[in-house]
Order: sequence, then C-alpha cells, then structure tokens
Amino acid sequence: MSNGDTPRRPKGRRLAGALAGLVLGGAAFVMPSGVASASPEGPPPLPANAGNIALTPDKIPAGAVRATGPMPEPGSSGSAFSGRATLKPGDSRIIGGELVAPSAHPGVVAVLSYFVAWDDHADEYAWFISTCTGTVLSPTKVLTAAQCSVDLPFGTTFVIAGLADVREGSTDGQVARVASTWTHQGYNHAEQEKAWETSAQGNPYPHDNVTVLTLKDALDSAYTPVTLPAQGADIPPAGTEATIVGYGVNDGVNNTGAGLLRATTVPIVADSTCSAAYNFAKFNAYSMLCAGLPYSEGSCHGDSGGPLFVDGVQYGIISTRYKGYCPADHGIYMRVPTYHDLITEDMARSGLVNPDWTGDGHSDFMVRCKTSGTSTDVCSKSGEVIMFGGSGLYKDGYYGFNAAMSLGYGWNTYTKIMRVTSWNGDGEPSIIARDGYGGLWQYKLDSSGELLPRIKIGSGWNMFNDIMVTNNWMGDGMPNLMGRKPNGELWIYTSDGAGGWKNPSGTRIGTGWGMFNTILTPGSWQGDGFQTLLGRKPDGRLYMYNSNGAGGWQNPSGTQIGSGWQMFTTFMSPGDWNGDNMVDLVGVKSDGTVRLYTTNGKAGWINATGAVIATGWQIFDRVF
Repeated sequence: MSNGDTPRRPKGRRLAGALAGLVLGGAAFVMPSGVASASPEGPPPLPANAGNIALTPDKIPAGAVRATGPMPEPGSSGSAFSGRATLKPGDSRIIGGELVAPSAHPGVVAVLSYFVAWDDHADEYAWFISTCTGTVLSPTKVLTAAQCSVDLPFGTTFVIAGLADVREGSTDGQVARVASTWTHQGYNHAEQEKAWETSAQGNPYPHDNVTVLTLKDALDSAYTPVTLPAQGADIPPAGTEATIVGYGVNDGVNNTGAGLLRATTVPIVADSTCSAAYNFAKFNAYSMLCAGLPYSEGSCHGDSGGPLFVDGVQYGIISTRYKGYCPADHGIYMRVPTYHDLITEDMARSGLVNPDWTGDGHSDFMVRCKTSGTSTDVCSKSGEVIMFGGSGLYKDGYYGFNAAMSLGYGWNTYTKIMRVTSWNGDGEPSIIARDGYGGLWQYKLDSSGELLPRIKIGSGWNMFNDIMVTNNWMGDGMPNLMGRKPNGELWIYTSDGAGGWKNPSGTRIGTGWGMFNTILTPGSWQGDGFQTLLGRKPDGRLYMYNSNGAGGWQNPSGTQIGSGWQMFTTFMSPGDWNGDNMVDLVGVKSDGTVRLYTTNGKAGWINATGAVIATGWQIFDRVF
C-alpha cells in the first residue's frame, strides 16, 4: 500500500455516493504517484485508493478470476480465428458441452472486464477479470447482457473476437475497445443490489438484462453479424433444440474453466413450465424465455450475454439460472423479439464520444476542488482534481456514480481544464489545460492508466476568454479546440492526430459569440453525426448551432431549444450519463445541487425538467 498501512478488506466502495446523498466512508484521497508500478508482464498498478473502490468478495461477479497478466492490446494480427481450444491441467471436463472453434461461430465474441476487488485468498487488493459473451450486430456494435457492463468500479472492458481461449494472450483474433454503451433503462440493478446488501432471500432475477456496446475499433469483416428475429416474433415451440454458445465456466460449483469457447444443445421450455418452476413471481414471459433441463447441461457464469440460436437465428440472450448458480433448473434468457426494435434503434445511432477515463464506455465526471476554502472529507486540498466514475446506468440506485479517485493536486494553476479523446489519434483520453500565461498543456495516460508528465502543445491561448473541445467538427475524424475571443470571434484549431495542429494559426468560423456567457460542445445533439454548439445567453435562453461537417453551419442564426438555464452557475455535457447512449446535459446550481437533463438523441428532451443526481458540489469550481 502506498501509505504503508496493513491491507484491510474494503468496508464499502460508494465513495462518490457522498455527493449523491449517500454516506461517505470518511476515506481520504491519496496521490496516484504513491502507487507502486506493476511489471510489464503483469496487471496494471492498482489505483491509489483501491480500498475505497474495490468490490468486496461477495460482490465479485461469479466466475471472475484474479488477473495475472497485462490487459489486452487493441488491434488484430495473425489469423482472424484461432483453432479449437485444448484442455489444460486443472480444467474440468465439460458439462454437457463441447469445445468449439471460433470460426464455427464467427459472430460470437468474448467480453472481458477488468476491475478492482479484495482477494480473500491473498489478503490484498487486486485486479480481477470478469468474463462474458456477446454477439456481433455490426462492425462497431456488440449485443450482450447489462450485467456484463454496469457497475464495475473503474472497469476497463474489451471485446475479443476470433479466439477459442481468451485466458491468455494470442497472436490471432482481434481486440476492440468500448466507446459507449446502451443499456435498457428497465434493467433492475438497484433492486438486485438492495437484495444483495440485505442478504434477502429470493433475490430478484435480472429484468431487461440487455446492453449494446459501441466499439472504438471496428471489427474485421471475418466476424459476421448474427441474425435477429423480428420484433414480436414467436419463440419456437417447447422441445425445439436450441444451440447456446459462450465463454462461461464448465464447473458451476467451483467456478472454473471460464474463457474457453463452448457450445451445447438445450431444449426450449414452455413459458408455463418455467413460470411454475420459478413460483410464477420471477419469470416474465414477455421479456424472458426458458431453455434447458434442471440439473443438466446449459449456460453458466461467463456465458452471460451469449446467444441462444435456433436455426441460426438468435432468439435469446443468456441471462441467469435459478438462484444464480448452475446447473440448477432451467436457464433464463432475455427474449430477443421483445427487444429487437430497441436494439436496432441503437445500431443506427452515430458514435457518441463519452468522456470516459477508464475504458468501460461509461462517462465519468472530473471536478476541481475550489482554490480557496478549507478542505473537506471529499477535497483533501484546494486545487485537487477528482474523478467520479460512472456506472453506466443512472437507475443503478446511486444515480450513476460508482467510485472516485484523485488525479492529484496543483491543478489550480490552470485557468481552463478540458478533456479530449484521441488528440494523438490513438482513441485514448487525455487532459488539456491552459495556464495563467496562455500556455496549453496536454496530460496523456501511460499504458497502465497513470498520468504522464505534461507536454506543451501551444502558447498564446490567453487571447481567448473561453475554450471548448469538439470532435470531428471538420468531418475529418479529428478532434478540435475552439476559442472565443473577447470581441466574440470564434476560432477553430484542428488536431493532426499526432499531437500537433493541422492549422496552427487557427481558422475563424464565426462572430457575435460574445452574446453567450457559456458555450457547450455536447457532440452530435441531433443524432446525425454532425457536431453541435450550445450557447446560453445571460437571461437563460439556450440556443443550438449545428455543424455541416465541413467547417460551416446548418443553421447559422441558431435555434432556441430552452430557457431558464441562468439558474446554473456551471453546466456542461457529460456525454451519456444515464446509459441510453444519447447525449445528456448537467447543470450545477449555486447551492451545489446537480441536475441531469436527458435527451432523445434527436435534439429533443426526454426529461426537460431535470432530475437531481448529486448535492454538495458547491465545493468545486470546475466540472469537466
């Protein structure tokens, strides 16, 4: 441990919950630099406050194992598909399934998530890997279960295609990163969490357990999309043989063998039979289907999110089994025909650039503690920057917050702090900050997630009274910085994807922007792939200006989309906070109340009145 303390099991991990009306455990943040470095052959170093964010042993997903090697490197090399896996010493015999070659199921992928937890056996904090399964919908979309995406603190998620054994590195297949996620808003994570924390009997089964992952890295054409049934299509009749495929464990008692691709055949079970088996209260025939015989072959931990095929069509998404263990009773699957339209609706959405620091596809907040005033149980020092991790679901019972960590002190030397994705053409996040002399600095991450020493990328930026980040304003796939001068002129500077500039002298793209006291860059507000600027006037009226993708404007005079926004001292777009893969706005009032406003992804509001997601944020002077 960086502070020399004897490791202790975590008491709780909802540190960020203090700002969402929850109880703070009183733990102080420490500098990330106090963490020992990990070996290049081993897992990345642990976050400095691992004890505050780690999952307790009882919360570790079933089938998860301690990570012993480095995280996968994105990209593809070698063959698109490896051969069939072979059993190694210690692997159990397969229960009712067979090892299969990934080329036999080119649309089936592994979903691996890295997270921090307490290792009871080693009596220390450690990185763990949770294994799930998914199916390819398109080169940039993967269908899986919500439980495979939501609420792993500081999780980093990868999709791995083409491998029969994902437990160790391979020169074959492809590794892709996750950019954003869509999770069904009815997923009952909060209900399940409450049952776990109270040790309630008869824990609720996952409902609406469906997620679509949007990938940063497009999958190769070898990984062909699966076929989905139409909305409302009938499930094949009871007794029909179905094929399930997954990377799950082969021993449901000892939770061993996750990471090997297997397939088996199970019969479809009548809804009435399944309802009776589950006491009629937990099985929902509208959204669920059953397959497999009691205490027989079927799905298990690690198969979650995988497919149930009938004649090559995916009718089900592997969800759970009775009492959460296997192979007891029938397997429960999400009924794909119920969700077809929602799934395909997300497939049509253009890429959303979430301010995601950890790599799980979920937006995270960063805040700076005020540069004056006393320290608090959240801010240990003025000028400290803290990151609040997002769970990927606003309705998770904690308003979407799942953990917090410090990014260090001394940030009060900067007059502007921004987050940008892929400034160096690598798809990775970084921080860009302007100092009091107009110098522009970039902070990148190393391979283990630590901040590298800053790099100066510009000077003279104090000529602007505001600076904003946009993504792909010019239609060239590159991020941009926009600067507004005191005379209202708006200038754009475009990254060259290598840490420099395409137009180092800037290009003027507008005038008259001095009428706004705040300018936001929420991304593709209309859902058409074109970037948007939002301007707030002093009287609170909010105006929308849309790019034409070539440096110009669709509506150069702007369109009013709201009023009353003067109530917020700070407001910004966190990307997608509630988990529906559509852009949101957040406003912070002078009393520290934080309100979330969700949109329909097409320039309209889902919740135009907003919802409180946090309080106490008056101790921060920057939210970004």
